[in-house]
Amino acid sequence: MENDNDIIKPAISGLPAAQKVLLIFLLLGYPLLSILFNLIGAGETVEIESRMNQVYVPTFVIHLIILVGIWIGMKKSGGGFAELGLGKKDITASNLLSGIIFFIGAFALMIIIKSSIARSGYLPEKDFAYVLPVTFDEKLFWVMLSVSAALFEEICFRGFIISRLKILSGNYLIGALAGSLAFSLGHLYQGIAGVILTFIYGMLFAGLFIARKSVFPCVVAHFLQDIIILFVVFNI
Repeated sequence: MENDNDIIKPAISGLPAAQKVLLIFLLLGYPLLSILFNLIGAGETVEIESRMNQVYVPTFVIHLIILVGIWIGMKKSGGGFAELGLGKKDITASNLLSGIIFFIGAFALMIIIKSSIARSGYLPEKDFAYVLPVTFDEKLFWVMLSVSAALFEEICFRGFIISRLKILSGNYLIGALAGSLAFSLGHLYQGIAGVILTFIYGMLFAGLFIARKSVFPCVVAHFLQDIIILFVVFNI
C-alpha cells in the first residue's frame, strides 16, 4: 500500500510548469503588486476623477487577463475550470442554495466582527467610499465587475490555489491559509482592518469550497457580497 510520501512526490513532479508559474504569481506576485499600488496611491485616493476609467475598467481587464491565463494553463495540462470546481456538474440548485445560505450567515458574522473592530479603535479602516458606484452607468458596470470579481477571486484563490496546493502538500489547510492571505492582501486599500476581515472571509470561503468540492457556491456568495453594495452602504 502506498504511503503519503509515495502519493505526494509524483504529484509535485507532475504539476505542469504553467500552473507552477500561475501559482507563484497568485501567491507572491499579486499581493506584491497590491502592496506596490497601495503605496503609490497613498494619499491620492480621493483625487480619482473617473471611477469608471481609473478603477472599474482596469480592474475588469485585469480579472479577464488572469482568468484567461489560468484557463490556458489548465487547458495545457488537459484540464479546465471544471478541474477547479467550476464545471457543468457544479452548477446545481443545491450549490446555488449553499452559496445563498453561506452569504447570509457569513455576512451577518462579518457585520458583528466589523462592528467589534470599529468599537475597539485599534484597527481603523481606510475610507474607500470613493470607489463605490454613484451614477447609473457606474452601478450598471458594477454589476459586471461583481461578476468578474466573483469569478476571478474564487477561481484563483479558492479553486486554483487550494486545489494546486492540495496536490503539492497533500492537505487543504495550507492552500486555505495561503489563498486567504493572498486574497486579503489584495484588499490593502481597505486598511489593516479590511485585510483582517477579508482574511477571515477568505477562510470561510475556503471552508465552503472544501465542503462542497465546488467553486460555484463561492462564486454565488461572492457575487451577492459585492452586489449588495448597490443597496446598502457596507462592504467587507
